Amino acid sequence: MPDVLGSLQPYFDSLSEHDEEKITELHAIFQDDFLDNPFYIENKQVIIKRHPYRPKKDGLPNHFAHYFEKFVHVVTRTKDKKRGIQTREFRSERANRIHWIKPILEQRDDPRISHFSFLESDKSIREYFWYKAKRFMVVLEEVSPDYMLITCFCVDKKNFKYFERKEANALK
Repeated sequence: MPDVLGSLQPYFDSLSEHDEEKITELHAIFQDDFLDNPFYIENKQVIIKRHPYRPKKDGLPNHFAHYFEKFVHVVTRTKDKKRGIQTREFRSERANRIHWIKPILEQRDDPRISHFSFLESDKSIREYFWYKAKRFMVVLEEVSPDYMLITCFCVDKKNFKYFERKEANALK
């Protein structure tokens, strides 16, 4: 049996926010994984909202208007908040790992995946799936009767301790 988790690698050698063809290819993978071929965790479908991204004054290139809002959220992160407008920046390391989300969730029982539930400050309970060896986190939230993809990201040195504390204080 192949080692699905161990074989995960970034999709492209290099990637920038202006590589429209590459980003469109990654979006197609995202759409295939979450819309065209839905999958389930504990009999709950993993879903995304099907809202198209509406370009804002957030600094992203115009071609992002061709993608789903959740995809844009996953491949970017908050940069600044100026005068009530939140700017986001493209993160190639996130985008290059878009194809990791589904395998991590499907292999969630593998001992390399740390899974924990955490009560957030807004009283929602989020499920964290952390592939520590590859420094990648996937976050879901139960939205009855399904799970909704909230986000995913690379856990870097800056936020590693934060997520270790979150894991230590997880719901039992």
